[in-house]
Amino acid sequence: MRLSLPRRVALVGVVVASLLAPGAIPAQAAETGTVSGRLTTSTGAGAADVAVIVYETESYFGVGQTSTDSNGDWSVPDLAAGTYAVGFHPLDAPEQYYRQKSKPWEADPVTVTAGGTVTADDQLFATGTITGQIRDAAGQPVYDLLVEAVDVDTYDRTATRTDPNGVYRMAARAGTYHLSFQPIEGLWQTQYVPGKLDPVDAGRYRVTAGAQLVVDETVLPTGTMTGTLTSADGSPVADAHVAVNTANMYGGVDASTDANGVFSVPALLAGSYKIAFYVGERQQFHWGKLTHEEADVVTVSGGQTTTVVERMLGTGSVRISAVDSVTGAPVADFCAHGECSNGTGTVLVTGLPEGRHDIVLYTTNGRYFQRELTDVRVVADRTTQLTPKMRPGAVITTTVVDAQTGAPVSRVCVAAMLPKQARLPEGFGECTDSAGRMTIGPLATGTYKLFAFPRSTTYGRQWVGADGGTGDERQAVPVTATAGTVVAGPQVRLDRAGKISGVVTDAVTGAPAAYVDVSVLTGHPWLGTDDATTDAQGRYTLERLGPYAWPVVFSGHPYPHQWSGNTVSRYTATPVPVTVGNTTPYDLAIRTGSTVGGAVTDPTGTPFTEGYVAAHNAETGDIVGRSAIENGRHTMTVLGRQRIYFTYSAFLGGRQYSGTYKLPDADGVPRVARFTVPASGTLTVDLTISTS
Repeated sequence: MRLSLPRRVALVGVVVASLLAPGAIPAQAAETGTVSGRLTTSTGAGAADVAVIVYETESYFGVGQTSTDSNGDWSVPDLAAGTYAVGFHPLDAPEQYYRQKSKPWEADPVTVTAGGTVTADDQLFATGTITGQIRDAAGQPVYDLLVEAVDVDTYDRTATRTDPNGVYRMAARAGTYHLSFQPIEGLWQTQYVPGKLDPVDAGRYRVTAGAQLVVDETVLPTGTMTGTLTSADGSPVADAHVAVNTANMYGGVDASTDANGVFSVPALLAGSYKIAFYVGERQQFHWGKLTHEEADVVTVSGGQTTTVVERMLGTGSVRISAVDSVTGAPVADFCAHGECSNGTGTVLVTGLPEGRHDIVLYTTNGRYFQRELTDVRVVADRTTQLTPKMRPGAVITTTVVDAQTGAPVSRVCVAAMLPKQARLPEGFGECTDSAGRMTIGPLATGTYKLFAFPRSTTYGRQWVGADGGTGDERQAVPVTATAGTVVAGPQVRLDRAGKISGVVTDAVTGAPAAYVDVSVLTGHPWLGTDDATTDAQGRYTLERLGPYAWPVVFSGHPYPHQWSGNTVSRYTATPVPVTVGNTTPYDLAIRTGSTVGGAVTDPTGTPFTEGYVAAHNAETGDIVGRSAIENGRHTMTVLGRQRIYFTYSAFLGGRQYSGTYKLPDADGVPRVARFTVPASGTLTVDLTISTS
């Protein structure tokens, strides 16, 4: 049911009140406090009649509400001591959160103390106006249509409905927007202005504070689609799922085939589509294609019926007999496409639709590196024979036991790390079996050190030493592994766990530092190995640590990675001692860092569109800062003073480029480029990444 504009306005108070958790407003007591403030407009005048809601910071349930008076003043009493977020909900402007944040989880926290009053003054965003008229294909105004504006950079959303004349009007913060609506009730198809079905084709409309932007639009006409689906032998395929998606695969309409293989879609906005058919575990695109990139485009015209006829491709098989890339000997145990050779050295993959496929080869014993066979041609009713080569890797075996009893310990993960790569690898999770045994591989030839991570809270983590664990990587036993061989690593003798707990505060203001990650490794970009995060009071507890002296790393916006003792390096950190069954206190006054940033381009100056850049300490290889690539630039904070180098994974033209950033030395040979981060200020480093 759609609501008219008058009814929608009348319900605003009900909607705001419904945001409050039932029974969430506590009774007045001596243990409660108050949040109050003054809300002003963007010009500084009092903002009257604006709904104000106080939220819990964990659940974002509302626990108190009020409205501003004629001067913009407001107050919410009877709040239990704790930390809250405050939201402001104007009737005809975008909602916002203290202080001038667009999302509740970005809000500056407000701390309430028993018997106290905390002030949270704020100012409403400056806004411009988007207005226009929506008409249907016959030129008639469309009434009560929800029109959305989404900022293309921040994804902030504002919306309104058209009046009886098809006119809409909404306030929006300054920025660039896509406009959209769903014109056919029950169809759930979105039209993007001007007259597009995909957001990638949508127009971009610039809103300026204090100005009005007029954007009119005409609703696309609708057509219908019908079709039939048959098997390779021509018999109808019943109960197949049919997905009619936009040309860029941004959603559309679903249907199913009947007993005669017939499907129909009674209404579709006019435009271009690609059609996918799902039969059991098989997927096929019109006409006879295996991927949506290859699929043919089907055009739907207003007032007309488009007919689609599809026949499922025939199937064939691929027989794979892998060999060692060094010795040429058969690989007895490997898997492909969910099938394994089980010691026979051969895998038969059946039921593949005719066409070209990518097939991944892998082993479960860690002896060989994964290999992807691309563009494998499958012919219907035939078997294709392949003899691919697989690159052998090194394997390290070990056992994990209780240090006191010698009993095997299961569910302990052990990673092998190369020098200057002390961070858990992506996909980390190889763990011991019930006998405490495990295999690590495949690995490149090199010298490794082992890091054990028990899944149980009973035991503590450790770098694996000759006679037990250690918290210092430099004291771990080196294990030399050679490709094509299996080497026995040191036995892992697990000790019982202890903890580190403390409070992190801002080194300048002394205020609690919330959402700071705490760990003993710096992790992998976007994967994360942080195992504690400070709460709103800056408190943290780091668990599952072996009873050794540990360097501890702290990081979280706006604070860069820094180690216990406020040092820049794991090797120069002040180790924090841990004892079995006890909690060692350790507080840190965390510092802000220097700004490191610059352009990320190819040699022609073309900016990279997305990806990330990570800065590493030149001595340890630990990550000390990281940044997403946005608009061809990287920006991060790094604690000075230290030497760093960069790694990157950047995208341009649909291709990914990854590596360590290098520059030519005096002899013209490219080598890892190192830079010195100043103690304060800015370091500008423009990265020119080769795409050749």
